[in-house]
Amino acid sequence: MSPEPSLEPLGFALLGCGLMGGRHAEVLSRLPGAALRCAFDSDPARLGEVCRRFGCRAARSAEDAAADSSAGAVLVAAPSFLHAPMALLAAREGKHVLLEKPLANDAASGREVIARCAGAGVALSVISQKRFDPGALQLKAALGAGLLGRVFLAEVAINYYRDENYFRQAPWRASRAESGGGVLMNQGVHYLDLLLWFLGPAAEVRGAVSTVREGYPEEDVAAALIELECGALATLTASTMTYPGFPETLTLYGSEGTCTIAEGKGVLRWEHKGKAPLPEPPLGPSLPEGLPPKLHAMYRNHWDFLRAVREGEDPLIRPEEALAVVALIEKLYVDARDR
Repeated sequence: MSPEPSLEPLGFALLGCGLMGGRHAEVLSRLPGAALRCAFDSDPARLGEVCRRFGCRAARSAEDAAADSSAGAVLVAAPSFLHAPMALLAAREGKHVLLEKPLANDAASGREVIARCAGAGVALSVISQKRFDPGALQLKAALGAGLLGRVFLAEVAINYYRDENYFRQAPWRASRAESGGGVLMNQGVHYLDLLLWFLGPAAEVRGAVSTVREGYPEEDVAAALIELECGALATLTASTMTYPGFPETLTLYGSEGTCTIAEGKGVLRWEHKGKAPLPEPPLGPSLPEGLPPKLHAMYRNHWDFLRAVREGEDPLIRPEEALAVVALIEKLYVDARDR
């Protein structure tokens, strides 16, 4: 069952009106059954732009936005170090919570967010829109049908290029205290989420990190070997220094075949011993006409959260799964530091 547009729309308070906040506001404005009621940002210009463009109230503070009686949910798109405290604020107000990734900057804070939201009886989920890409959905369906057989090896490559402007525009990205880390926490979180979604929990991790960019305080190169509880091994390489930047890729090797997916490109490779075709992806709702392609997966992520709230069911991205990704990255940092 899908959210019914005929029902009273679920009002949202948006906390954070930067790049991602603006994208979330656009998605909410196009999603039947949802309505952006108010927003807050510490930058008056950004706040004013979002409120003018989408016709919502400019809140005086995060507390004012979370307390808005017309909003039943809070969407947190602020910098990473604010995710946990803003989620706790929303839970205290009895509001459902949708967070940009990551769930929190550390596992302990993530566990507190989950416990407080559960205690308040509110829904909690995280934006992990890569799960809603057609290629990821096809691969998940293939795994569910057993088409790859026993998966024994995975390769994850996250090779971005971020120039100085990327950090100048948002200085918090270059601070461990505010961003939670470097390439692993900021970029790696998405495809590590896919890895665990496809293959299940990690058992052991070994990692190494380094910094290439002069003056950058966090890792911009990382490599890891991950042993999964299912018995598969996974390798990870990640960097924000690989010029000119390449699409993220994830490859699974199984006893019956191989599949590679890539960011923005869907399935790059499908090889099956029995020549079985890939299942068609269960894409969910139809997309609004004219919605930019870069917002398609995010739209489906929002739709799934709205469905979960309406129907009282789990969202596709359960908070415990989002916590598992943060905990995995935390373990990688600890292992790399202890070497």
